Amino acid sequence: MLKEKTFWADTEFFGLLGNPVRKSLSPAMHNANFQALGMNAVYTPYEVTEATVGTVIPALEALRFKGLNVTMPLKQKIIEYLDELDEIASLCNAVNTIYWKNGRLCGSNTDGVGFVRGLKEQGGYDPAGKQCIIFGAGGAARGVAFALAEAGIGSIALWKRASGDEKLGKLASDLNAYRAGVCRIQSTDPADIAGLLKENELVINSTPLGMAPNTDSTPFDTSLLGTEHMVCDLVYVPHDTLLLRQAEERGSRILYGYWMTIWQGVEAFRKWTGGQEPDVEVMTKTMLEHLANK
Repeated sequence: MLKEKTFWADTEFFGLLGNPVRKSLSPAMHNANFQALGMNAVYTPYEVTEATVGTVIPALEALRFKGLNVTMPLKQKIIEYLDELDEIASLCNAVNTIYWKNGRLCGSNTDGVGFVRGLKEQGGYDPAGKQCIIFGAGGAARGVAFALAEAGIGSIALWKRASGDEKLGKLASDLNAYRAGVCRIQSTDPADIAGLLKENELVINSTPLGMAPNTDSTPFDTSLLGTEHMVCDLVYVPHDTLLLRQAEERGSRILYGYWMTIWQGVEAFRKWTGGQEPDVEVMTKTMLEHLANK
């Protein structure tokens, strides 16, 4: 259990920006890590919208925040307020981690690295040469897609609902500019889903469908899944989403979304601290304990 926190003038502040963030377990995970390492630091969530982020960032900078995470719907909007992006954030055109370096506000994206690490280590699945379909085309999808391209994925198909389909076309063109021909299909037609699931064994949900409080939703008809599929959900509250439960019933292998949250948090901490190693065991234990109580 975390000890009661006392704040001092030299307390280091970290936080999470987005909306909604009230159910996020990142604060519990990071604060447990700070305590395990003996750091005088605290991590807190802040509900921030696209309309208010422009006023929030200067305030946090004035308060000498050391680092931030960014979640929906800010992963792309936040870029206009940053001084520089690292290579992966530039490729993804999406940021989930902010840190200050030499007085400059820097952005990175640790989502994809975290996802691929969890996929390999906890999922026991190497994406190299495999065929993948990603549902959704937002900031999380971009981070994961570019990391998979870097990891040698055979091909990526994209599907999202028709609203805002310019994001779909942008992600497809950016992926193919990064690695020619890696994104071979993009669709907004529900009639295409059955065929896409037949052609692609790695299935990733990057949409909020299934997230609390809308826990009775899935991005597609799960009766189309089978034993050949590896199904990953980036939603982690609840961790056992309807998609993953039904996929497992169909004999598919599954990967819980909290593994990406843990591993992206590990990489974010390294960015914030200039390479310091976190206590991964404590971060994982804290995440699993809190999920068990959800």
